Amino acid sequence: MATNYSGIAALLQELRRKALATSSFYRTGGTEAFKTEDSPRDAEVELIENLILKKAREVTGQAEISESLWRRCKPFAHSVAAPWLGKEKQPNESWADAQERYEYGESKFHEGIALWVDHTLDYLKYLQASDDADPKLMPTEAILFLAANPLDTTRLRLDEELREVREELERAKLRDRFTLHSRGAVRPRDFIRAMLDLAPRFVHFSGHGSSSGSICVENEHGETVELAPEAVADLFQASGKRVQCVLLNACFSESQARAIAAHVPYVIGMTQEIGDRAAVCFAMGFYRAIGAGRTIPEAFQLGLVELKMYSIPGHSIPILLKVLDKPLNPAR
Repeated sequence: MATNYSGIAALLQELRRKALATSSFYRTGGTEAFKTEDSPRDAEVELIENLILKKAREVTGQAEISESLWRRCKPFAHSVAAPWLGKEKQPNESWADAQERYEYGESKFHEGIALWVDHTLDYLKYLQASDDADPKLMPTEAILFLAANPLDTTRLRLDEELREVREELERAKLRDRFTLHSRGAVRPRDFIRAMLDLAPRFVHFSGHGSSSGSICVENEHGETVELAPEAVADLFQASGKRVQCVLLNACFSESQARAIAAHVPYVIGMTQEIGDRAAVCFAMGFYRAIGAGRTIPEAFQLGLVELKMYSIPGHSIPILLKVLDKPLNPAR
C-alpha cells in the first residue's frame, strides 16, 4: 500500500511558516508581534528530517542519500546565512552595525530553513511518485523555476511570480503532468546542479538582466554575478536535448535567448526592460496555457493576450525564438 505523505507535507508547511515569521521578526528589529513558540525548534526539525530520511532509504534502498538529492536542514540554512553570521566584528565596525549584520544573518538563516522546506517538498513528491509506482503520479514534465534578486539590485516581486505560476499549474486540467521545482537566490553552481539533478523540460529564469545581455545571479555574499550569453548557452548544450523551452523573464534577455536558441527548440526572451507587473502577468498566461495542453507557441501568444486583457503595457517586449527558424514576433 502506498504511503500517505500528506502528514509530512503538513509538518513541512508549518515549519516554513514559523521560519518566515522568525525571519520577519529579525528583519524588523523585533517590532512585530511574535511568540517564542513560533520559532522553529530543533526537535521539530529533527523529527521531520528523520521521517523523510527513513522513507527515502526505504524507497531508494540506499543507506546514504546523496546530497545532490537532499540535505539536512541546519547545514543548508547555515550555508545560506554564512556570509553574514560567519564574520567576526571588524575593528572599524560599530557595535550597532555588527548587531544589525548579525540580525540580518539570523533572518537569512531562517529564510534558509524556508527554502529548505521548498526543496524538501519537491523531494517528497519524488519519493511519493517512486513509492506509489503509479504512472499517473509520475510527472512527465519538470518545470524548473530559477530566481535571483541580488542585494545590490532593485527589489523584484519574484515570490509573487512564483506563487502565480504555481497556482496556475495547480488549477490546470493537466496538473498531474507537471511538477514545479523552485530555486531561489540562485548562484551559478545552483543553476548547474538543478539542471543536472532535475533534467527539466521547461526552465524559467526570473530576475534582472543587464544591457549586455547577461542574466544576473548571486555570489556567496548575495552580490551580483553576471552570466554571459555564451556561458549559459554552453550549459544548455551540455545538458542534452531534454529541455524543450526556456523562458527568460528578465530585462534585455533577447541576446541571451538567441544564444540559447541554438540548442533548445523554444526560447522566450525580453527585447527591453519589462516591468514587474507585466513579467508576472505574462508568466501567468503562459503557464495557464501550458497546463491546458496548448503548444509552446500558443502559450506564448496567450501570455501576450494576458497583458492586453489587463491593459498592461509591454505586450511587444517578449519574443519567442524557434531553433533554426525566424522569431515569432508578437501579433500587433
